Amino acid sequence: MQIKVTEDFYLSASNYCRVIENFGSIKGNNLTSLLCSLLELYTKALSLPDVESDNEKETDFEISVPLINLKKYDHYWEVFNPYHFGEPVEASLSDDILDIYKDVKRGIFLYEKNEHIEAIWEWKVNFEIHWGSHAVDAIRALHSIKNLVNTS
Repeated sequence: MQIKVTEDFYLSASNYCRVIENFGSIKGNNLTSLLCSLLELYTKALSLPDVESDNEKETDFEISVPLINLKKYDHYWEVFNPYHFGEPVEASLSDDILDIYKDVKRGIFLYEKNEHIEAIWEWKVNFEIHWGSHAVDAIRALHSIKNLVNTS
């Protein structure tokens, strides 16, 4: 079961990265592809197994981050903590999307080097402490953009 869940996540992560690498503009199918790939990635991350990494060495990969231009849709307002009634803060959708890209890409490199436990650990830990929040924020922003684009 763990192998299937991991392989499914790897395929979703690869698809998400491919969507980002080929992202042209916020128009048409690009927006839908981005939103669908992000939803799938988030959903699959929820099922990643808990593992312990035995790799004590620091692995650092040079990750080339693609450029994406979201134009007027890049900046949006978000509530940083939904249980703290504070002022909304400005966020960057491109930052959300590319932070997710970097975190899952690191795991992809490990997975493709047959370092599966390290890849799972990388994906799961970073999902819980970093990119999971970026994904939720990006999904909400993308949903709003989809509604704006469809009504204009």
